[in-house]
Amino acid sequence: MKPAPSSIIRLMGLELLERFEHEAMNTRFVLHLGETPDGNALRPIAEEAFRLLDRIEEKLSFYQEGSDVTRINRAAPGESFRIDELTHRCLLQAVEVSAATNGAFDPFAGHAALGAKNQTIPHHLSGIQLPTEDDDAPVLSIDPEQPMVTKLEGCRWLDLGAVGKGAALDALAELLQEWELKSAVLSGGGSSLLVFGSAPDQVDSAWSLSLPQSPGNPTLKLDAPFALGASGDGFQPGHIISSDPTAETRPQSLVLAPNAALADALSTAAILMSDEALREVMGDEPGFGVFATHAQSAPLTAGHLAEKVERVGPELSLVIPCWCESQRLPGFLRELCEAIKQSHSPVEIIVVDDGSPAPEPELTRTEIEQLRRDFSFLQPMAAPAVHLGKGGAIYHGWRQASSTSRWLGFVDADGAVPSAAVLAGIKLAFSQKNELPIIAANRYHHDSSLPVKRDWIRQQTGGWFARWARRKLGLEAHDSQCGFKLLPAQWWRTRDEKKWQEAGYAFDLELLLAAQADDIPLQNLNITWTEIGGSNVGLRDGWELVQTVRRLARPRSLRD
Repeated sequence: MKPAPSSIIRLMGLELLERFEHEAMNTRFVLHLGETPDGNALRPIAEEAFRLLDRIEEKLSFYQEGSDVTRINRAAPGESFRIDELTHRCLLQAVEVSAATNGAFDPFAGHAALGAKNQTIPHHLSGIQLPTEDDDAPVLSIDPEQPMVTKLEGCRWLDLGAVGKGAALDALAELLQEWELKSAVLSGGGSSLLVFGSAPDQVDSAWSLSLPQSPGNPTLKLDAPFALGASGDGFQPGHIISSDPTAETRPQSLVLAPNAALADALSTAAILMSDEALREVMGDEPGFGVFATHAQSAPLTAGHLAEKVERVGPELSLVIPCWCESQRLPGFLRELCEAIKQSHSPVEIIVVDDGSPAPEPELTRTEIEQLRRDFSFLQPMAAPAVHLGKGGAIYHGWRQASSTSRWLGFVDADGAVPSAAVLAGIKLAFSQKNELPIIAANRYHHDSSLPVKRDWIRQQTGGWFARWARRKLGLEAHDSQCGFKLLPAQWWRTRDEKKWQEAGYAFDLELLLAAQADDIPLQNLNITWTEIGGSNVGLRDGWELVQTVRRLARPRSLRD
């Protein structure tokens, strides 16, 4: 058997409890047990729990011939029979979750799961009628008062795998609590967790947890008893089955519930549910909560976990490069920080002073430290030891960005790109559903609702350069040199392993060409823009840009 995947849930203090392991239900169960009031040996208690676990597997397994699940799948329409009480309880909870999630959790997806996992039909299920894709007829009638079921006309196959481990942990907890253990942590495959009793550190009765595989390595504290179910990356490929194969799925979900069976089922459903639907399901019921990640944006926290999850890292790192900007930066930076704070966007800001002469660095640092009192997402000023150029300063900041960020970006320090335009770009970035693009701000447009206030000659010459560079290099960006861009962090980090050649004002050109060569899509973002006096860009810089375009337009073999 393959080892259980690393848990996306990590509890502090487990080393103070005695550990026992057992393989069942095609995974590894781990019990961490505290002492009993009478000081009884813990191994016999664990062995009794594992014997119960084996009996539970015999009842709930989709893959065992004599299980209750197999009896249900093989039963003829109209056949009624008694099942085990634990199977009955598990079925009722599975049906309850299926109804609450509008079918996102489907306990009758056994045949579809076999196909998703590339598994053959077990021999004990061969010969029975196969379900069709459009089969939505009721499969089972369950007596809510006693463990009796009646098979109906539907042909879909029951599979309690997505709720069975949790149901097993609930049953084990009932047994272990009879021994009056001071504390216990029960885990099934790293994705199902049930905890009761006080934390063993003797300092705080609450349990401290972290989510090491989730963005930002969030932490939380919970009072036992509680149960957590996790689904997504790293767990049982193919176990998330959707009636809509094009539906977007989340990377991970973590659900808090009063018992492990409910937590398991809800975490599976959460992978396929929208934020709005999850918030509605969690509601205000005590003991329920969800932490669910997105591929491109900040995680959702709802229910009880919304109050408990701490230290979730940013999703976007925005660098502001500076050279002698102590006069123009402060007003824009405060305005931008206020806007980001009001929007609740998961963004960090990194200001990089690019080797400005004294006293500029200290003046800028002082302004930043004052702002940091009000804006925790504003990072301490970065100051490379030597002057790197605009591109080099931005890259320096990106290399210091949070590992949780899925987006990297930069905006000029002068405030020519207003905070409203920056927020529009951030909103566009977080709305992306598929492959992350480069988002390039554009000043050369005809949208009268987004005025561009600039000297007429500079606007005309800038527009000429943008069109010429676009034709010369085959760029999709309408405005290669506008001082606001966002791009996929993972792509840049991979590309950064190679050496960037352009570190000055022309870095945008090399960046856009590299993205285009790697088939990274591009979205132009029309913005309002206002020319700010005191620019550090002169005629010489413009001439060097023209020369860089000509050089980059040559075949790579000639450039090298």
